[in-house]
Amino acid sequence: MSFAMGLIGCGVMGRRHVIGMKQLKAAGKLNFDLVAVCDIMPANLLKMADHAEELLGTRPQQFADFDSMLKATKLDGIIVTTSPEMHTEVAEKAFDAGIHVMVEKPITLTVSEGVRLVEAGKKANRKLAVAENYRRDPINRLGKALIESGAVGTPFLATQESNGGGEFVIITPWRHRKDRGGIVIDMGVHYTDILEFYLGPIDTVAGMNAIVDKQRTDHHGTKHEADAEDLSVGVMRFQNGAIANWLLNVAGRGEGSFSRMIYGTSGSLAIPGDRTGKPLRLVQRRDGKDVTVEQEDLLKLVPDFHLDDVTAALFKGDRLTTYDMTWADIDANLLGIEQSDFVDAAINNREPEVTGEQGLRSLALVFGLLESELLKRMVTLDEILEGKDSPYQAEIERGMKA
Repeated sequence: MSFAMGLIGCGVMGRRHVIGMKQLKAAGKLNFDLVAVCDIMPANLLKMADHAEELLGTRPQQFADFDSMLKATKLDGIIVTTSPEMHTEVAEKAFDAGIHVMVEKPITLTVSEGVRLVEAGKKANRKLAVAENYRRDPINRLGKALIESGAVGTPFLATQESNGGGEFVIITPWRHRKDRGGIVIDMGVHYTDILEFYLGPIDTVAGMNAIVDKQRTDHHGTKHEADAEDLSVGVMRFQNGAIANWLLNVAGRGEGSFSRMIYGTSGSLAIPGDRTGKPLRLVQRRDGKDVTVEQEDLLKLVPDFHLDDVTAALFKGDRLTTYDMTWADIDANLLGIEQSDFVDAAINNREPEVTGEQGLRSLALVFGLLESELLKRMVTLDEILEGKDSPYQAEIERGMKA
């Protein structure tokens, strides 16, 4: 029996997800049927239906609102690619109808909404997955395997730094609005997730943040008001005692940069930008000297490392140290992996790789950096999850109620 999927939100992200479905189909790994799409904007809805028909060979039903979709179709799961302030309402309706849900990151607009959504999924006994793609990159899979093998010894420091973006709109103007989540949240959840993917749970954070550009210019030259932070600097401590140094600068002019490093008692691992296919760089301390491990020798350190069947099919290999693809194909492959994992979790009654709880942790950690500055102290993840002393989010929530 085929798994019937609906997609809510037919903008850029929704169309990217359909390309992911096309990649799965081409690899013989598509484990569901896209039967319905929904968007309040007629032009987006029509474009999505055409897009899906062209790429998948069948035309999904089209609905202008989710209630109509629920009444007219029998769905097993939905993928929600709306902006985050709509995630909770849509997902709760789906859970009430017995439907499994995958939401795009961030899981919700605020942590309290995320807590509510996770509980709703549990109450309904339905799966809640969060579409987090960076950790699924084959290079990150290999990187994690190397860390777990002890290739750098005991990790004690991770650095996550990126600079770029300037004064321009990043993807869509709403990502620069505080009442829609803000760009530090939108991008930051990728990086808090990847830090925990590599080194386990983080429990304490401290941050300082700023709004550099109060207007952003789109590709047409139109200026858009921006009231969400575009610079975040901070530190985090993992439960295992390791420390993370954090820099997310999406107002960067001049030379852009990206760095992700893990330092351990026996060496360091330099991890390239996600969705680039570039190789890892492992340097080990041997007899007091630093020795760079050649690419062809990396896999010798992890003889049992293999990518899962879906990832291997999409990236053409199960023991990759690098790959060469267009960004569009890489992006689509990773979205396809998310989708396949979500559907398999629903069918086989297991947890998806990125659960609602993990997506909520990623969101809470970034908010922790923002709350920390207002509170003028370090904050714990538990505090943020429990809603204690959250003045930054309180302002967003007041706006939601207005």
